[in-house]
Amino acid sequence: MSLDPAGRSACATVWANRITSSRCLARASTGRAGGVRLKLHTPVWHNQAILTDTEFVLHGSVGELQRLAAETATFCREHSLGDEVEFDLNLVLEELFTNAVSHGECAGMEKAVQVRLQLLNDGVHVEYADRGRPFDPLTAPEPNLDASLEERRVGGLGVHLVRQIMRDLEYRRAGDWNRITMRRPC
Repeated sequence: MSLDPAGRSACATVWANRITSSRCLARASTGRAGGVRLKLHTPVWHNQAILTDTEFVLHGSVGELQRLAAETATFCREHSLGDEVEFDLNLVLEELFTNAVSHGECAGMEKAVQVRLQLLNDGVHVEYADRGRPFDPLTAPEPNLDASLEERRVGGLGVHLVRQIMRDLEYRRAGDWNRITMRRPC
């Protein structure tokens, strides 16, 4: 389908208005990757513009936490997302990863976790997947924050933090994978 000059101009105006109205777009880098894993994608007109994304795979070892933090920090810094966004993403991903390794039977597993970070015009979208035993964090019981430490059930605070920090959380089990998608507004 080709557009006449007036149609092209109208599309350009819509796109320009979309860019100026988005804080995340304004914070996005010019596309200079600096890393091998970063790939630029063409905007998705029917949904949202994918400005940039990065993907990485982690093995089931707590030693991979350092790499997880480094990958997240690089993504956030390259796109000027700020310390608060970086802190939140690190906290959420570290919690999910640690749970998969410590409780989800991912310890020692090769290619146990996949993470994809996407900068879209409404925030950072996160796709997290692990090959641990099935666990839906959205159905985990809420911790009783009013109870004393002696009365509290062990665990659950990390998942609670994930649910408090992130938006639009969705879980599904796909084959051997727990898949969680979520968004951190920016």
